[in-house]
Amino acid sequence: MNYKINSLIRIVFSVAIMSILFISCMKESPISNSVNPVVKYTDITNAKIAYKVYGAGDPLIMCMGYATNMDMWSTKAIELLQKKYSLIVFDYRGMGFSTNTDTAFTISTLADDVNELLISLKIAKTHVLGWSMGGYVAQMFAINHPEKVNKLVLYATNGGDTITVNPSQEIIDILSNPSSTPEELLGTLFPDDWLATHPEPWKYLPEAAEPFKPETIGLQYYAVQKWLSPGGGSFGHLGQLTVPVLLICGDQDKVVPHVNSSILADSIHTSTLIRVPDSGHGMMYQLPETFANYVLTFLAD
Repeated sequence: MNYKINSLIRIVFSVAIMSILFISCMKESPISNSVNPVVKYTDITNAKIAYKVYGAGDPLIMCMGYATNMDMWSTKAIELLQKKYSLIVFDYRGMGFSTNTDTAFTISTLADDVNELLISLKIAKTHVLGWSMGGYVAQMFAINHPEKVNKLVLYATNGGDTITVNPSQEIIDILSNPSSTPEELLGTLFPDDWLATHPEPWKYLPEAAEPFKPETIGLQYYAVQKWLSPGGGSFGHLGQLTVPVLLICGDQDKVVPHVNSSILADSIHTSTLIRVPDSGHGMMYQLPETFANYVLTFLAD
């Protein structure tokens, strides 16, 4: 299977998540208004970025996954992390409440956007966390701006190029079949054993209220396609990283198989790899306390 198929899977996967969120009537309770900050905006090159800041302490900027907005972070994980850190969550250019005038962009563009956002917030150095495609952005930010990174957390991601290991054919079939049920689609986020004892998994997802923008998702698609193309991704630059790196993944991740984190670990000599037992791509929804505690422990060391 080539990188174009892998990119297509991510598109279908994101659309599946969106449809599940809109049809579900019972979701994870949103963060109360008393602690849910207002959306703020900053102008960057050819875009306006929407962002929120939770909590207080050393900064931790969080890069969301493909085709999703900042309101898709696990509510419980946010509540735990903000007790120790100032969390900056944001919508990528053209996504959610953000705007964009570019007709194309790359993963490096999104990493540069992170840099411009931090400059506008007068943050000289920060911890960085990226989930899935957000891990691509986090890698490129750390590679291009190493002096601005304290520690780096790469959650359920890969290094691109054709080295990336794809999902199983079963998962590909579910994600690419328009007749797949919401249960089948949502099941790609979680291990089968966990689903057997949690028959209503949508309850563990946050309540998504921001707009989704198909045009921007299309631009993200081409950026991801380039990342996964021959010679794309970060592998040629990972040896430059000198900051501590946490690679965290579920050992039953169906979407980004955990072997991709092992491949990254082989290329990042400052990395620590944690494979969380019995968890999937949606670990932060499934096991938010476990996920947050691993991140907190790593950042505190």
